[in-house]
Order: sequence, then structure tokens, then C-alpha cells
Amino acid sequence: MAEAPRSRRSTLRALILSLLGGAALWRYLTPRAGAGASGRGAVSVPERDVPAEGALVLPQHRVAIVRGGDDFLALDLTCTHLGCTVKATEQGFACPCHGSRFGTGGDVRKGPAPRPLRRLRLDRRDGIIRVSRA
Repeated sequence: MAEAPRSRRSTLRALILSLLGGAALWRYLTPRAGAGASGRGAVSVPERDVPAEGALVLPQHRVAIVRGGDDFLALDLTCTHLGCTVKATEQGFACPCHGSRFGTGGDVRKGPAPRPLRRLRLDRRDGIIRVSRA
């Protein structure tokens, strides 16, 4: 059976739709530049609010403060794969978007995340923990 010739308009429409679909796919599959830029200011919390051998998760700031004994660690909760906000689990942190898993120290346990969670600057003074993204 012979196929009817395409008009220029239908060819142009197919080309535009293909380009838009490709752009959307590219956007979905590539990391966002500057992901985690929200909440640029510092966050302050009392040390007593961070559970012993646990983490205080501040999703509105995309920050987790992890405590191990007397040591504290602040992590950016932005997944290093595509910038989704990771969630706290019993084993560490998990990305709900593509399944990356991170340990309590932010190390990658399961991909597709290419890098560990970013560590943030943490200052302790007079029982107050101050976390900044600078």
C-alpha cells in the first residue's frame, strides 16, 4: 500500500513536537544547575533538638543535622542526581524520584546519584548549631 505524501505543514509539526519532546527528556535526565539554592540563609537550632545517634531533618530548608556521639554533621538534602529533595529513612536518606540511597554521612549507597550529599558548614556555639550554605 502506498503512503500518501506528507505536507510541509505536517512535517514541520512533527519536527517541532520531536524537538519539544527531546528538550523535555533532556531536562528530565540532566542535573539541575544550582539545585538546592532555596534556603540560602543560615539555620539555627539548639543542640538538644538533634536526637542522639539520629538526625534532625529540616525539609523547609533542605537540611539535615546528623548526630553521632558528640559529633555533628550538616547535609544538604538535595539529591546529587537530579536535585530532588531526599527523605530520611532508618538507614540514612533516600531519593523518592529515582531511588538513590545515601548513608547517614551522606555517602552514596545506591545510584544513580553520582556524588555524596553535600556537607554544609556547621558552627556550634553555646548550645546552638548554626548551619550555612556559604
